Amino acid sequence: MKKLFDARSALLPKRWGLDIDTDGALIHGGCRLVDVAQTFGTPLHVVNEQRLAETARRFLHAVDDLYPGKTSVHFAFKCNPVPGVIEIVRRAGLKAEVASEYELRLALKLGYSGRDIVVNGPYKPAPLLKLCLASNVRFIVVDALYELEELNALCEAERCEVDVLLRINPDVVPKGMNQGSATGSRKGCAFGLDLKGGEVVEALARLKRSERVHFCGYHFHIGTGIYLPDEYRRALEQLKQIVEHTHREGFVIRVFDVGGGFATMNSREMTARELLLYQGWERLPAGVPSRRDLTFGDFARAVSGGLHAVFGSGTLPELIVEPGRSIASSSQVLLLTVHRVKERSGLRKWLITDGGISNVTMPTYYEYHEVFLCDDARRPRSETVTITGPACFAADIVYRNKSMPAVEPGMVLAIMDSGAYFTSWESSFGFPRPAIAAVKNGRVRVIRKRETFDQMIERDVVYS
Repeated sequence: MKKLFDARSALLPKRWGLDIDTDGALIHGGCRLVDVAQTFGTPLHVVNEQRLAETARRFLHAVDDLYPGKTSVHFAFKCNPVPGVIEIVRRAGLKAEVASEYELRLALKLGYSGRDIVVNGPYKPAPLLKLCLASNVRFIVVDALYELEELNALCEAERCEVDVLLRINPDVVPKGMNQGSATGSRKGCAFGLDLKGGEVVEALARLKRSERVHFCGYHFHIGTGIYLPDEYRRALEQLKQIVEHTHREGFVIRVFDVGGGFATMNSREMTARELLLYQGWERLPAGVPSRRDLTFGDFARAVSGGLHAVFGSGTLPELIVEPGRSIASSSQVLLLTVHRVKERSGLRKWLITDGGISNVTMPTYYEYHEVFLCDDARRPRSETVTITGPACFAADIVYRNKSMPAVEPGMVLAIMDSGAYFTSWESSFGFPRPAIAAVKNGRVRVIRKRETFDQMIERDVVYS
């Protein structure tokens, strides 16, 4: 992992597709971000429509070009469940992967047919499973043996049938990964059927006895923010024995879903060691990945090579991929306004802003995202500051000990790569949830209105 991350490379806005005008102001999608902030207020997410659509299409084409079999790409709703964002990737050709009843209902409302939807996740209560059956979703990804039994009972009661994928927990942790993100670890994560414990073999035996629940293939997901494409190949190659057992039992593996987890090039999760040093001793780690040459094609080749190694000269299954972060992250920025600059001589300088982990920046707790000054990106980074949110809460921190230019009250900061999990994590912690604007060719449109104070309390019932 030596030299995998580089702090110095994080200082050029053009790396994020941002332009700079003659005054040094940042331009995103043809719009000056300070003007967008002034017009719509902050905190404000700004989505670059063109970049989002192009990223989705690039991923789609990379998988289709580099895998010789049939392919299907499903956008992971959980990373950014904003209808305006989903509509852009839907038009680009991506299908839907959902992990809750809300996400399934949203997919159907936005025009996806059931056959375009894969349903995933460890928590599938009866109402969700019933909606899956009623909507004729393409696949339900079975996460546990008890889930398989519940689904079989529902199909018997409803007199219907369903196609499933079995989620395998392969006990694979990609190199350099924060253990909290290792979704393929049997010790650290509850997801999936335990391969080493025999649950996958037992699931196949139960499916043999089921007349209504039909096995179609396998699913796995080994983590998030993976920078080493060969980790997918390594994980797939460890599944050769279960694939051979599946064939001996008379099953045909028509589909293999490798999940998502593909990294982005300009933001990253902190490693376990970095997170400990940062949260315990305030040592902010180095910046963005130094590997700038990774492409979607590199990941597609690794996955394709892994499936070739597992299936040999036999018929390759359809490949399903579920990207989220790698599609949405780089197309969105979060704007915060600096309310006050507070300094204690010889100790610390704070930038108090209108957004923090209390309401809009939860991923900055465990991820590194670059921060730019929208008003003048040419200013040298001459100060070390702590950027805070607005809450009366000591841990409402965007970043501690961040190198920044000199900043004055009223200036606007841009938190880069806010397209993945920022909107998913947002909350009303004494402040309204932010609006979201979309920019394209110098034009701006609102795709989510700012929450009002009335909306913050309208669900409550007050008894006199």
